[in-house]
Amino acid sequence: MRFYLDEDVDVGLALVLRAKGHYAETTNEAGNKSASDESQLIYAMQHEAVLVSHNRRHFRRLHRTWMITGKQHAGIILSRHLHLRELERRLTIFLNVIAEGKTQNMVFNLGEFI
Repeated sequence: MRFYLDEDVDVGLALVLRAKGHYAETTNEAGNKSASDESQLIYAMQHEAVLVSHNRRHFRRLHRTWMITGKQHAGIILSRHLHLRELERRLTIFLNVIAEGKTQNMVFNLGEFI
């Protein structure tokens, strides 16, 4: 699975995901630091990557707007701020439960993967 980490997500998560064989890119690596939430989601969509963010309220709202207007995205994973090990643990559960390709236009709350 491909992941794009919003700038508020610990960059160590990208290293963890890569070690598990996943594509993971950070906002800094993409040169998108301080870009708008919509720009972040557009970038993720263009790269067919699931966006991971702690910015729950804004990305839920953006998802709803995109669905109303017919825009597509590869998926959004939202989480409150957690320690890197806990993020890794929950994302591992997510990856074991959600099949690749089943994330399109979906928003996932990482808090449900415990």
